[in-house]
This record gives sequence, C-alpha cells and structure tokens, in this order.
Amino acid sequence: PADLWNLVPRHIQTLIAMGSDEGVQRNYKRAFKESRIELISRLLDPTLSLEDTARLLKVCPTTVRRYTNKGLLRHQRTTGDQRRFKLSDVLAFLEAQSTSREP
Repeated sequence: PADLWNLVPRHIQTLIAMGSDEGVQRNYKRAFKESRIELISRLLDPTLSLEDTARLLKVCPTTVRRYTNKGLLRHQRTTGDQRRFKLSDVLAFLEAQSTSREP
C-alpha cells in the first residue's frame, strides 16, 4: 500500500491528507451534497459524453456504441437513456486494447 501511495501525485496526496470537511461545513448554511473525497473523486475521474469518449478513442460515436453493446467498454445510462463514461473506464479500455495487440 505504501508503494501505491507513492505513485499518487503529490497534489492529490495533499488534498486527501487534509482530511474531512467537518470544520468547513460550519461556515455554510446548507449541507454539502458530497464529501471532500467524493468531490476529489468526481474531479479526478470525470463523466464523459459519448462524443467526448469517441474523440478520446479517435473513433466515431457508432464505434463507441458497438464497444458498449459488446461489453468491451463500461458505461452508465442517464435517465434519458444516453451513455456516459467514466474517464478511468475509458483509460482502462485503452490499456486493455493496447495490451491485447502486443505480440
């Protein structure tokens, strides 16, 4: 675990080490919608649209749909039934594709 922690960028380590937002919450009238850790996670692993994902993968949106239909690329559906992707899932897909092509 310590070796893994050393791989985390220093600025992320600093944010996480600051702890919870209990003291800060007193300065706000409304409760926070998410914890600090949830906020950091959301900012570091954003949700992408179908079009953004296609651009990152350098393919057309139809190809991204095919990947999801085949179960190759994880996604979530919105209430409007649109596909959304976590950046970490797109990066994992890219890594899996590159390792499967290696000799």
